[in-house]
Amino acid sequence: MKLKTLFLGILLSCLAVISCAESPSTNLDKFVGEWSGEYIHKNKNRKDSWIQTRTADGTFKLVYEVYQYGVLSSTEVNEGTWWLKGEYFYEKQNGAHDKADKYSYELIGKTKIKFTEITTNEKTSELIEGYSFTDTRVKK
Repeated sequence: MKLKTLFLGILLSCLAVISCAESPSTNLDKFVGEWSGEYIHKNKNRKDSWIQTRTADGTFKLVYEVYQYGVLSSTEVNEGTWWLKGEYFYEKQNGAHDKADKYSYELIGKTKIKFTEITTNEKTSELIEGYSFTDTRVKK
């Protein structure tokens, strides 16, 4: 009887943990919507800013502006696809590069996501962290 009770307790604990774990589709929903961000380069003479709209079907539209010395110098509109795989966020612009960009990410509440670019050293397969930026959900 005690063994049966112990087994039942362990089984119920496992089921509780599984039911509380987030499903991948739940995480995907946290990325959907309109987001803004900016990146100030180390020399402080250039600032990049953007508005990105990610949809539930895995596509995005990105309006990207570059400022030099505080003056808008260029605007680009790009589209592409995005997805989550394992612990990483991937983004591939249509017609650009052969490979998708890869980022680690941290969800900060419901309104911010911090991204850190991840590249792989082709000789050693070592993961290398690159620049970081934070997207902020645009309030409607």
